[in-house]
Amino acid sequence: MATTVFGHRGIPEKYIENSMSGFKYLAEHGEAVEFDVHLTKDLIPVIMHDEKIDRTTNGSGYIKDFNYEELKSFHLINDVNREQQAGKIESIPKLDDVLSVFSDTQIQLNIELKTDNFDYLGIEQIVLNTVQHFHFNRPVIFSSFNINTLDRLYAIDQSLNLAYLSEQPVNDFPHFMQDHHLNALHPSVEGVQGGNVVQRIWTVNDDNVLDKLLDFDVAGIFTDNFVHAIKTRNCRG
Repeated sequence: MATTVFGHRGIPEKYIENSMSGFKYLAEHGEAVEFDVHLTKDLIPVIMHDEKIDRTTNGSGYIKDFNYEELKSFHLINDVNREQQAGKIESIPKLDDVLSVFSDTQIQLNIELKTDNFDYLGIEQIVLNTVQHFHFNRPVIFSSFNINTLDRLYAIDQSLNLAYLSEQPVNDFPHFMQDHHLNALHPSVEGVQGGNVVQRIWTVNDDNVLDKLLDFDVAGIFTDNFVHAIKTRNCRG
């Protein structure tokens, strides 16, 4: 089976990361998407990579310290290190806004619960409650660096597709996966495992690394430019 190419936070090489513009572009041109979920002070799930809004908005502070209505006063900003398309002013999207873009499409979703620094109380049930209002043609993947988050997701619903994120190789990963009811590992490029295990690798923006992983026939890769990665994969036949 061909390696699945996930748009990492949308397509940051073209649009602001985790913007609705990027997600809509991916829904029309891509095959899979990855994004991160945090909780606001009033327990609204929102999409952003960092715990703080400083890098990607015109504001400052932790997401967890703002109510959603307060967050709406800020807008996303261009990454100074990328030549992103300038478009309309966009706010930090809510989870249900993003899910609505991909509902009833063939896009594979990977929702990362961003609980490695702040273990947001109740985020697992809140995210699952939101997801159930939409229809997806492929099983949603839920991932986290926090194994306790994945354990809590499993306790809520034993049918979920769960993946553990790691920067380094996981010791005794067959037993680790079995003990925590995992379907896959999501290691960094430095943490790719040997053996018969489903792996989706982040973040693959180098062509030499991309070629090696395609040769290795990994299940998936996360990239900031899914258009280029899909073209590279498809040209290999």
